[in-house]
Amino acid sequence: MLTANQIKQFASLKQKKYRLEHSRYLIEGFHLIEECLKSQHELEYIILREGADLQGHAEILKMISQNKTIVEPLPVKQFNKLIETESSQGIVGVVKRPAYGSANPGGKIIIALDKVSDPGNLGTIIRTAYWFGVKDIILSEDCADPYNPKVIRSTQGGVFHVNLFEDTELAAEFKKLKQDNYKIYLFALESEKFLEQIPGNNKSVLVFGSESRGISNELLNAGFETVKIKGNSDCESLNVAISAGIALYHFTK
Repeated sequence: MLTANQIKQFASLKQKKYRLEHSRYLIEGFHLIEECLKSQHELEYIILREGADLQGHAEILKMISQNKTIVEPLPVKQFNKLIETESSQGIVGVVKRPAYGSANPGGKIIIALDKVSDPGNLGTIIRTAYWFGVKDIILSEDCADPYNPKVIRSTQGGVFHVNLFEDTELAAEFKKLKQDNYKIYLFALESEKFLEQIPGNNKSVLVFGSESRGISNELLNAGFETVKIKGNSDCESLNVAISAGIALYHFTK
């Protein structure tokens, strides 16, 4: 049985400060629980709303049993302190936040995000990267927290299947990656080179900037190659998640 202190701590995980302090985060719904169980992420607790409809979820319940995760029921009033969605399925997971330590990104294609602060955009980029088989995503300081509930929902489970390197000093990281024969491509409207002019068979780092300001001047002035996506209208710019999807298709086809 969960204690009052545990419930209070789990409810606090809806805030970034406490997700960092406790190195844990929350997930909601059977789909995210299932994707977490399929991954290497450590699912510590599963909390079920008393009276939750479990019909149709026999396979997931079997996975939970085999995983030996602690399962605790919770009355509706207390359970509702843990959720953010209006149409909850009555199941919440408490997951240990992964620590990559001294691990380094090393896939053929790497995504890097420079101050991408919108949770929906970050979640969509993670989901899209997972779709295209790209596992390594580098996040600068001031990016949205990848374990924000909105980010996690937007990933549709992709967050459990990629490596997220947080709070990275991008310029220094790119210099190291260049030494390992990676090409660094900054996606910037100021560029004179179009995406289709870039060969897609190199080890590449695809860099996307914030929704409002694009790539930071520090990176633009660091001598890395820039590229842009050709459009056929007077539209000012593309959404960053859509840009990432187009670029990922080009580099993985």
